[in-house]
Amino acid sequence: MGLCLPLAVLLGYLLAEPLDSASLGVIVFVLVILGVPLLMKWHHPLLILSWNACVNLFFLPGSPGLWMVMAFASLLFGLLSRSVNPDNRFIYVPTLVRPLLFLLAVVLVTAFTTGGLGVRALGAERFGGRGYFFILAAVAGFFAFTSGRVPKERVGFYLALFFLGSTLPIIGTLSESLIPKAYYLQLLLSSDLNTSPTDPFESMVTHIGSLAALGHGIYCILLARYGLRGVLDFSKPWRGILFLVAAVACLACGFRGAIILLGLMVILLIYLEGLHRTQLLPLFLGLVLVAGFAVLPFAKQLPPSMQRTLSFLPVEIDPVVRQTATASSNWRIEIWKTVLPQVPRYLIKGKGYGVSPNDLYMTVFGDNTYGAVLNGDYHSGPLTLIIPFGIFGVIGFGWFVVASLRYLLHSYRFGDPNLRTVNTFLLAAFIVQVVCYLAIFGNFYTDLPIFVGLIGLSVSLNGELLPQTEQDIAEEALEPAH
Repeated sequence: MGLCLPLAVLLGYLLAEPLDSASLGVIVFVLVILGVPLLMKWHHPLLILSWNACVNLFFLPGSPGLWMVMAFASLLFGLLSRSVNPDNRFIYVPTLVRPLLFLLAVVLVTAFTTGGLGVRALGAERFGGRGYFFILAAVAGFFAFTSGRVPKERVGFYLALFFLGSTLPIIGTLSESLIPKAYYLQLLLSSDLNTSPTDPFESMVTHIGSLAALGHGIYCILLARYGLRGVLDFSKPWRGILFLVAAVACLACGFRGAIILLGLMVILLIYLEGLHRTQLLPLFLGLVLVAGFAVLPFAKQLPPSMQRTLSFLPVEIDPVVRQTATASSNWRIEIWKTVLPQVPRYLIKGKGYGVSPNDLYMTVFGDNTYGAVLNGDYHSGPLTLIIPFGIFGVIGFGWFVVASLRYLLHSYRFGDPNLRTVNTFLLAAFIVQVVCYLAIFGNFYTDLPIFVGLIGLSVSLNGELLPQTEQDIAEEALEPAH
């Protein structure tokens, strides 16, 4: 009582000015202290829940994502648990640890040789350090993932935690439309792909990032738990209905990459699940053709955001929507033309992410690509890697991707048969993410957590895989795909 009563009085006084940064800091600190016992016991599932949850802690300096805070917190509690109980061992996969540590070393050396981390929100004179903290949190998150195994009897529950967190931004979008005063809810639950009009016809075409996240979360949990074969099971029609809802959400978001990502995922799962050898393939192709004939001839009558999503196809859409899509593509090409000549300059020593205030001020007078180039937003995965971190960053990331693919492939072929469906999905999801990062759209520091999350979840599920034996290889060669 001697501790609680003064604390209650202090908190009551601070809550009288809830918007003051010092008040928020003390309140958050108290809540964190009170939450320590919960974090000690549940830090691993809370990490998995927060990884794809687009929750922005706007009241902290720099507005970090919840997943970033949980990555460091879960790693800390994992180390504490290991220090007091030798049986609480981390899952050690050296083929994945080495490239991540090499990549982290490249990032840190680049940061400290190009002016430091430069986090303006923490009082630094430079801007642009947010990208470094994304990478640091991603690496910390991988080791936090390996701090514990997912219980076999709770796999479905953990998959729901991991993927359905990406559906939260739709709440922020709805609150913006339905509850205009819910300002803090909009700040807390928002996607990096904000709802924003495209130029030059701002009133006609919009990007709705929360819809893309909603559709992605729904179809990922369906495919991870049941596979494409299970989604097409007509004895469980609710699965197909939910998958259709996810596809419509991806179509309505206004991002061409969202529907391309879904299409690539389905095509790869058809192969990995062996559906191309079954009667389900003609059935699925028939459903796709029916949907195409039902939608594409009337594409011009669809909402502008849907038309923009379909603008990469040779279909008739509104000329204004077509012009916005073409302008976006041309803008990317202009950025690439500006950046490509800089590659030899930063081939050995990368540019890093630091930006001086003077350079940032000059964005006011530059052309419409100057700000994007200055901030490292090149709209190209390879360029966002080689310009900031040079050839050594490319080597480190390439090493990590190859090692991850080998681990995922080993899990797919020789992992626990009870995890066959989810291992198939994780392999397909990782491959599709690599293709999209390299060929469609990517940003290194925002995409690295996606790669790390997929491989970290796989390690939590499968653990330290044993080397395959000759008998395993023979059985795999004789076993038909399913």
